[in-house]
Amino acid sequence: MMNYIKSEFYRITHTKAVYVYGGILVLLVVLFNIATGVLGGQYAITSFSYSNLVANPMIFSVMGAVTVFILYEGNRKNGNLKNTISGGISRRKIFAGECIVSLTAATVVMAAVLTAWILSAELFLERTGPVKLKDLLMGIPAVYLIAAAGLVSCVLFLGCFEKDITGILVWYVVWLGAPTVLLYAGRRIDGLFRAALWLPANLFGINAQNVNMSECITVWDTAEGMARCVVSGAAGVAVFALIGALILRRRDL
Repeated sequence: MMNYIKSEFYRITHTKAVYVYGGILVLLVVLFNIATGVLGGQYAITSFSYSNLVANPMIFSVMGAVTVFILYEGNRKNGNLKNTISGGISRRKIFAGECIVSLTAATVVMAAVLTAWILSAELFLERTGPVKLKDLLMGIPAVYLIAAAGLVSCVLFLGCFEKDITGILVWYVVWLGAPTVLLYAGRRIDGLFRAALWLPANLFGINAQNVNMSECITVWDTAEGMARCVVSGAAGVAVFALIGALILRRRDL
């Protein structure tokens, strides 16, 4: 398995995809902050810039899934998966390796993008407003495991379905569609409602956060809220990793 992981790291570091992807994101966030500083008027402040991430923490999960898609889209079509399996590596080991490699790549890209976001915001925007840099920095440990769970689930769905678009659609339903349905259904079933509130899309919902130009109230402001975020993310990683191991083990048999 270690040889497979090393080969995957070699592959992604010697191809353009991840560099182009990360470079485009860095360029976009820098241009966004420059444009906001020049044309934003009352919004030309760091608070507005940071609020785009603080108010929408699910964007980290979305970008984690996008990273997986960038790295492994078309894995079946180009024969990479078939060649790897024919080399004696089990589907479970491939799944674990892809999760590790994708998470590492996503973490590096996230660090680069956040660094560019913060530096350009501090350089080109007025440092004022209710959303502070600490609100963004505190949000990173709150959303990291949730984003990791989204990434692992994307690896799983892409591996389970023949067509990549099907895997992406399933990811969208599981992470963004189903939580809303369960939340509304739970209004009539008390136990279901409490369970639905642990799902990330609902955990970060409009009733849990209030981030705007006049105030900043986030889920992770309190120790209890931070704990809920971490537990929700850790549970998601464990559940999707276990499902992946079980499903892909059957395919190996």
